Amino acid sequence: MKRIISVLLIAVLLVGVLAACSGDTDKAEVRTIRVANQQAEDHPQTLALYKFKELVEAGSDGALKVEVYPNMQLGSPEAYNDSLLQGAIEMALPGTVMAQSFPRAATPEFPYLFRDWDHARKVLTGPEGDAIHEGMPEDVGVRSLGMMPLAFRVITSNRELSTVEDLEGLRLRVPNIPLYLDFARSLNANVISMSLSELFTALEQNVVDAQENPYSTITTSRFYEVQDYILETRHVFTAHGLYINENFFQSLTEEQRKLIEDAADEAIEYNFDVAIDAEVEAIEYLKEQGVKITVPDETFMNTLREQYKPYEEAFYEAHPGSKELIEAIRAVQ
Repeated sequence: MKRIISVLLIAVLLVGVLAACSGDTDKAEVRTIRVANQQAEDHPQTLALYKFKELVEAGSDGALKVEVYPNMQLGSPEAYNDSLLQGAIEMALPGTVMAQSFPRAATPEFPYLFRDWDHARKVLTGPEGDAIHEGMPEDVGVRSLGMMPLAFRVITSNRELSTVEDLEGLRLRVPNIPLYLDFARSLNANVISMSLSELFTALEQNVVDAQENPYSTITTSRFYEVQDYILETRHVFTAHGLYINENFFQSLTEEQRKLIEDAADEAIEYNFDVAIDAEVEAIEYLKEQGVKITVPDETFMNTLREQYKPYEEAFYEAHPGSKELIEAIRAVQ
């Protein structure tokens, strides 16, 4: 009888040990995906990343955990882009910084590329959008899961800009990115590059006459407090690649890779919807604050496009194959 009891006790202990081991195994199988972003907590891009998190965690039955780090919590875009390339983090939206490693990544921010939101959406969620990052995993060890939109960029100024000539000599702040610098030069403006964090003070002290950004940035950065006018050029559409480290991606199961790709597609569609609504709301808000918005006519815009042509041709020469890609994007209806 004692022997039977001993056997039963051993059996119970074994079951407990196996259950504990099973629990440890389940925990060990949970993979964490850290996603770095520069946008604020309530920005459309960040909201879309939370949608991605929701879809991935629900679809993986807890096997995948997504941690979203907005507002540059993991450092500057340059810093977390390096972390992504090295595999120190799993995913990121580093913006145009990625173009330093993979030049075609900057293609969506080519001036005068997209006609409107519908055009941008068709391209960036279609085969032309996929072509932008063709060969990227092999070249830099990072894979694109698609392009997450911000919005079209417009020019704010401390005086009304109603003619092309008004842009000449304008002290215009743009990001320190070649495509933006060339855009400003094509306007015959005085080009000034500085950090976004320094821009409000520069505008307030009249060190800078004008700047360009999406409507949502103009409202969140409160540029309307020191700039009374907007010229709605919509000269650049800003979109950031959603990237995942290739080694990490390949370490996942086939089902998990498919889940991540599908979740990214759905999050990007959600991002477009939220970003479009945010732009409409920002325009209405700015009008309520007394900002005067000027929409240039087609003659005005055609002149700007013609002035940019020499820079466009120089870009094509510097980046073989870019002309064919740009023309294919523009041809999308």
